[in-house]
Amino acid sequence: MAHWRAWLLVSAVSMGGFVGVASAASEVDILLNKLVEKGILTSEDAGQIRREVAAEAKAEQNPQVAKETLPDSSRNWKWGGDIRLRHESRNRTGTGTDVNRERIRFRYGFEAKVADDLKVGARLATGSTADPISTNQTFNTAFNHKTIVLDRAFVEYSPQVPGISKTKLTGGIIENPFWGVGQLVWDDDLNFDGAAAHLEKEIGPAMLFTNNGLFSIQTDITEAVALWATQGGVILKPFPGSEDELLKNFKLTGALAYYDYQNLTRGLSKQTVTGITNAVTSAGGFKGNSNAGGLFLAQDFNLLNPTIEVTSQYATIPFGFFGDWVHNTAVTSAGNGFQIGLKLGKASVPFDLKKGWEAGYYYEQLAPDATFGAFTDSDFGNSGTNHNGHVYWVKLATLKNSNFQFKYFNTHENRGSKNNADTIQMDWVTKF
Repeated sequence: MAHWRAWLLVSAVSMGGFVGVASAASEVDILLNKLVEKGILTSEDAGQIRREVAAEAKAEQNPQVAKETLPDSSRNWKWGGDIRLRHESRNRTGTGTDVNRERIRFRYGFEAKVADDLKVGARLATGSTADPISTNQTFNTAFNHKTIVLDRAFVEYSPQVPGISKTKLTGGIIENPFWGVGQLVWDDDLNFDGAAAHLEKEIGPAMLFTNNGLFSIQTDITEAVALWATQGGVILKPFPGSEDELLKNFKLTGALAYYDYQNLTRGLSKQTVTGITNAVTSAGGFKGNSNAGGLFLAQDFNLLNPTIEVTSQYATIPFGFFGDWVHNTAVTSAGNGFQIGLKLGKASVPFDLKKGWEAGYYYEQLAPDATFGAFTDSDFGNSGTNHNGHVYWVKLATLKNSNFQFKYFNTHENRGSKNNADTIQMDWVTKF
């Protein structure tokens, strides 16, 4: 009992002294020494109290010091990035050459809250201005410096709207605003130039959402090339209170999107304009799309894209199944593509048997005119459309904020030369 009376007395003195940390520490030491002299506390008890008081003082002091030292504008900034080192080996049969190369991707940027509902952000990355779906730089330039480009720059406004759970309006060079499970239609490195709107509405166990956008592909011409897009979906968690692990973590996400390219197959893709590069060339070429003499054979690209994912957890290990399908409604043949697969685990804790790994597989088939080849996955079949094949991957959490991934692509061309490609990628990724 004497010990707890002494501890309460010391705590009162020390808490009252946080206005001057050095003075508080001195008063606590004097009081503890007196209590030890009178036999109320042992030396061990006094040492324990000193350590606990010091810990509480530090926890109380650090936020206050940060608040007084840093201005509001600095505290509202968030910086971060990542670096990826890759070895890639590709063995091809038929036309084309084999590849063995080392590559690097570096990205770094910030987000800054400038008002309660408004933030801005930007990111720099390795890459080039001639390939919108790759931020890689290959080690083949005799030690020359690598190119850094503006990858993102955006303004995001999130107003409070009555009856809507979440509203987000974004403009600039923005990340892909559409929900998806893979890279069947959009490569992960692709960013969009334009504006997008995201809305959410929670209704019981369901979250309804919609993503919409208008994006510029080529302007300053008579028939501007643009992309109009809309997506509606639902996130369903029907059993959040269940005692069964599978049911409690069960989540179903589904969405239906429609992507409408304006003037992509007309305008500059069928003209030669002095001083202006056409939209297809700017995006990196046809990349699998049907063409003759440098012109699209497809009349248009109006894409219908349903996507679904089912996830849950068993024995603390997450797992999921996913499917993606795309159909170009503007063509009568060679206009379908799909991807179906599964994934298991999540590589979050280094070398942990349950949380230190991830594995997955999917099968994909993408006809020549199912989607615009310049924007789809840059790795599957060496980019573009007109491919089918299998993809396997394993990811390991190796260190804090670092992971290693092994990925294998076995792909074939649907039409034409029927080339095959076996590709291995080994990635080391570190986030900071």
